[in-house]
Amino acid sequence: MIFVESNDNVYSGAMTTYFDITTTMSWGGPQVGITRVEREIAKRAINYSKNKIAHCFYHKSTRLYYVLNSEFAHSVLNHDWWIELSVAQNLPVAGLRRERDLFPLSLDQRTKNKGRLIKLLNNLTENMSLDEVLIYRNNSPLVPVNTPSGTVFLTVDKIIDGVLPLNGDAWIVNGGLDWEHKDIRDIRRLKAKYRFNYVAILYDIIPLLFPHYVVPFYVDLLKRYFGELFWTADFGLCISSTTRCDVKAHLSDWRMPDLPLSDWQLGSDLPSSLESTRLPKSLRGRPFLLYVSTIEPRKSHRTIVEAFERAVMDGKLSAEAVCVFVGRVGWNSENLLQEIQNNPNLQDRIILMSGVSDEMLLELYDNARFVVFPSRYEGYGLSLVEAMALGKACICGDAGSLREVGGDAPLYIDPIDIPAWSKAISMAFSDDEMVASLSLASKTLYEPVTWDQSAVQFFDRLDRHIETSE
Repeated sequence: MIFVESNDNVYSGAMTTYFDITTTMSWGGPQVGITRVEREIAKRAINYSKNKIAHCFYHKSTRLYYVLNSEFAHSVLNHDWWIELSVAQNLPVAGLRRERDLFPLSLDQRTKNKGRLIKLLNNLTENMSLDEVLIYRNNSPLVPVNTPSGTVFLTVDKIIDGVLPLNGDAWIVNGGLDWEHKDIRDIRRLKAKYRFNYVAILYDIIPLLFPHYVVPFYVDLLKRYFGELFWTADFGLCISSTTRCDVKAHLSDWRMPDLPLSDWQLGSDLPSSLESTRLPKSLRGRPFLLYVSTIEPRKSHRTIVEAFERAVMDGKLSAEAVCVFVGRVGWNSENLLQEIQNNPNLQDRIILMSGVSDEMLLELYDNARFVVFPSRYEGYGLSLVEAMALGKACICGDAGSLREVGGDAPLYIDPIDIPAWSKAISMAFSDDEMVASLSLASKTLYEPVTWDQSAVQFFDRLDRHIETSE
């Protein structure tokens, strides 16, 4: 490939704060956990930050940040568009402009999408001369962009405004699945060279505190990630006081430099402008408990399965009572799922759902008799606060941040105390007064925080830190 010297690709806007949405930009699935937090806070950045702010993303291939076109960022944050960054292997480097494709399409992709490419090119170039068409071809390559209804093609200038100018005035907020999308060591080297400021959103440090709750493949990777992150970050925004205390204690124990930290509350409201949907036929007219979470050991689905089975075997549940798990299948869950499938006592009594829309999730919350959350450790517990915000009766574990965020509303049980869980589940299915009492507690003792309010807290803490650091 041929490069020519140019400053055309360096972003020249007046922004000094940039919200990195690398994860959101490349995420096409349902909004869950970290992806929901990054999206909900980032989409409110322009409205609630006192500083001029733009959205950006980082690309491992070029080891640079890029400022996103505002319209494209808006569509990404509304979950209308997303990009597989593996398709974009070669992006413009600061001070250089490439004469050919910046986001090259493979031959197979070009052939597969030939008709749409020709149609789009005809629309874009119908009033151009041949020379103008050739210039356009070389300088405005097409990028495949995913949408809920298929792939569309956009020119690079519709996606990025240029390379993010790294300097001492720049503050970059990072809060996604950074261990997957970024090379934090290279970012640290960039930071040492250009002296920009790095803000990290900290969800938890479970890989450091409880490595046995983490996918084995990720344990060493995440330990290295946090090791580099704590030396790189200038400021940490934690999703709970529990996480903030955990990070502070870890830094002290390992004699690492102090990192300025603050915390804020996450939002609990699901989108309000949702179209109505219907429950699956298997759930209509049946009482069910609901657990919304990825299925993995730390989330203690086994506790619910064994407690539910004990209640069935003891004859304390009606034949109609059902247990519903909503969430993707995570690591080390194959044996549990096989046991559920093959256990005659649980046949058709435990229903697994994944990839559900926000519309369906809200319908499940509305119709659930009660909600459980027996996690062994959480940095926050987003589905717990979603359930309480909807006024649901909640029974949850007592570890990590759950008491902090739940307050006095839920019934707390040790996440590994199966007899206690079985008793509570049996009572919640049969005792209307118990469910009504817990539901009332959610409505009166828990004060819901909207994502708008969460964003106000977030940017208030960020802006104040930036102001005091100048």
